[in-house]
Amino acid sequence: MIDRRTFILTTSFLLVSGCMTQPAVSGESPSKPAILSVPEIAAIEKRIGGRLGVALVDGDGALVMSHRGGERFAMCSTFKAALASALFAAHQSGTVDMFAKFDLKASDSVPYMPYVEKKLTAREPVSLHELAGAAAMTSDNAAANLVLKAIGGPAAFTEFMRENGDDITRLDRMEPELNENAPGDPRDTTSPEAMARLMQKLAIEDASLDIDKLTLQKWMKGSETGASRIRAGLPEGWPVGNKTGTAAGGIAVNDIAIIWPSTAEYAGKPLILAVYVDRPTAPVKAVEAAIADVARIAVRFVALPD
Repeated sequence: MIDRRTFILTTSFLLVSGCMTQPAVSGESPSKPAILSVPEIAAIEKRIGGRLGVALVDGDGALVMSHRGGERFAMCSTFKAALASALFAAHQSGTVDMFAKFDLKASDSVPYMPYVEKKLTAREPVSLHELAGAAAMTSDNAAANLVLKAIGGPAAFTEFMRENGDDITRLDRMEPELNENAPGDPRDTTSPEAMARLMQKLAIEDASLDIDKLTLQKWMKGSETGASRIRAGLPEGWPVGNKTGTAAGGIAVNDIAIIWPSTAEYAGKPLILAVYVDRPTAPVKAVEAAIADVARIAVRFVALPD
């Protein structure tokens, strides 16, 4: 039995692109929904070079669209959104007090720390809660490291992923080493599908009753990075919260976003779009424009007529 939403999504896309859904892989559960093939995304990948990974997940965690969605990509700073949730959980368990103030030290410094540098200069104490917000909104590396250390380091972050049903995402190092993105190295990686589903669980599922999830949404909406990526490809007026990730030299250019479509069909039903780019041959600005193009394609799956 195909529900109305699935029928509209599938039929509309086939009319627009002329493509067919991929047949189930041998041995695959017959109840598993088919993943739509999107030729335009493959064309974007060819245009920018390297690998392009995309996953679009709906508010219930169901996969809507995928391209290389199960492959591993370097997370870079996209992990900082989930890091905030790991801190919230540690606070709830009583292992840390995320509101307690403490003094920063010069030894906390790492490259790119706009928030921590400001607080160090002013000699103002901070809390882990404030640092998590800075990591999510400004991508402050020192702030992320301090939160990571407080919850038990990369291994504890990875364990939090497992506790939330994510068997793929793993963090192995601190900032900035986690951005190395060495060929074939599984350390500090995720997959687009794993990250999209993870963010649905951490930021969307039952969020109306969870102040921590609402806080994470607020921080992602207040992101100061990524204006030229997913955000640039969305229709004007669609609320969005995102978290970018970029490796030195542009060898990884990423963005994950929670999107609230302003359509009658999807009002109040956010989706999660994860886009990861590995070793593109195009300049970073061109890759960012490509990520915006991916977002425009994703919009087709939700901005459909009744």
